[in-house]
Amino acid sequence: MFTFEDFKSLAGITDRDELMTAVAQVPEEDLRTALFFTLLACGKNIEINNELWRREHERAHRAEAMLKSKFPDD
Repeated sequence: MFTFEDFKSLAGITDRDELMTAVAQVPEEDLRTALFFTLLACGKNIEINNELWRREHERAHRAEAMLKSKFPDD
């Protein structure tokens, strides 16, 4: 049975050929579970990236407002 530990192990492989070899060893009956974990991780990654982008965007706006207040246009 494909587990989250298996997923984490595969996710840690950075070499493309090594990853293909490892993925080829996943039993066919476990592919749905592996896909499920992949989609969960992808969704979480998107959620985290969006939150980080939102925070940086807010931070940039605050910095811009601070600079404008200290150096107003004449």
